[in-house]
Amino acid sequence: MSELSISTYEEGTLSLLEEVGVATDHANSALRFLGSVSSRYARDMKLNLKAVLKSAHLTEKETALLALSVAANQKNDLLTDHFGEMATTAGANDEETAEAVACASLLAANNVLYRFRHFADKEKYNELRPSLRMNIMMNPTTGKLLFELMSLAVSAVNGCEQCVKSHEASLMGLGATEEQVWDAIRIASVVASYDRVVH
Repeated sequence: MSELSISTYEEGTLSLLEEVGVATDHANSALRFLGSVSSRYARDMKLNLKAVLKSAHLTEKETALLALSVAANQKNDLLTDHFGEMATTAGANDEETAEAVACASLLAANNVLYRFRHFADKEKYNELRPSLRMNIMMNPTTGKLLFELMSLAVSAVNGCEQCVKSHEASLMGLGATEEQVWDAIRIASVVASYDRVVH
């Protein structure tokens, strides 16, 4: 497929780029395929993102920090920048935005360890300590509930069953509602879908 210029992107694709503050002349292979036709899916992507970021159960700052953590987990600079700016606009300070990124990094390590334990299904590995420093989890700047929501969202994206169950149980113990958990997962799912196209 040949290179597409901005004039050849269909309106839906231009709109989904604008929604995350990405220049409408930005190009990659996925955008070239999607933008070459009138795509109902491109419009759906934009509407899905708008919908999940307007949660009745999470604040604007919380939704932006959750999206930031998932974008950082996906190593997507465009989305990380966008959701970082969104979080700052919503009142997050530098420590909170840094912690959202740190959470993604910490969970990358944990998800590998606990997925291995689950896959290997050998009692000896359950007895061995990870011996990794995780001080950020003890007293998070964002608060325990939001930190657990970010941890859950990243773990869901990374496909770690043990971590998902553990963080969901921790959230219930902290007084979170299933609606808050579900909204965090909805945010994670849509940011992950955007990552496949906007990068």
